[in-house]
Amino acid sequence: MTTFRYATSQILVHWVATLAIFFLLITGTFILSEMPNTVEKIGNLRIHMLVGGVVGLLVLARIWMRKSKAAPPPMPGYQLARVVQVSLNIGLLVLVASGTVLAIQSGTFDAVFGTGTLPADYMDYLPRKVHGITSKVVMALIALHVAGALYHQFIAKDGLLARMSVGRGRISTIKR
Repeated sequence: MTTFRYATSQILVHWVATLAIFFLLITGTFILSEMPNTVEKIGNLRIHMLVGGVVGLLVLARIWMRKSKAAPPPMPGYQLARVVQVSLNIGLLVLVASGTVLAIQSGTFDAVFGTGTLPADYMDYLPRKVHGITSKVVMALIALHVAGALYHQFIAKDGLLARMSVGRGRISTIKR
C-alpha cells in the first residue's frame, strides 16, 4: 500500500498550531487562571491573546488548505478521525471567539492594549465560562486525536504519522 504526505504548508501549519495550542492550554490552565487580576497579569494576557489570535488564523488556514489542496486518501476508520478533527477545529474557533468576546466585554482588551483596568473576576462573564468549558472539551479532543495517531503508529502500523511529517513525495506504508 502506498500513500502520500500532506503538503509541506499543511504540515507546517499543523505543527506550529499544535505548539501554540499546547502553549495556550497550559499557560491558560496553570498560570493565567491562578494569577490575580492585577497589573502583573497584563503582560501574560497580552501574550495569550496574541497567540490565541494566531491560532485562530492558523485554524482558518488549515480549513482553507484542507479544501484547496490535495489530501492523501482516507485511512480505514477515517469517519471517527474526521469527526474528531472537525470538532477540534470548531472547538478552537469557539475558544478564539469566546476569548475575543470576553476580552471586549470585560474591558480586558482596553487594559491589555490601552489604559483600562482588568475586571475583579472573569467568572462574572458568560464568555469566560464558555472559554473554560470549551478548553476542557478541546483537551479531550486532543487526547482522542493523539490516541488515534498512536494507535495507527504502534498498533495498526499503517504509516499514518508519516503523512504529517516533512518529506518528499510518496511514502511506503506497511499494511499488516
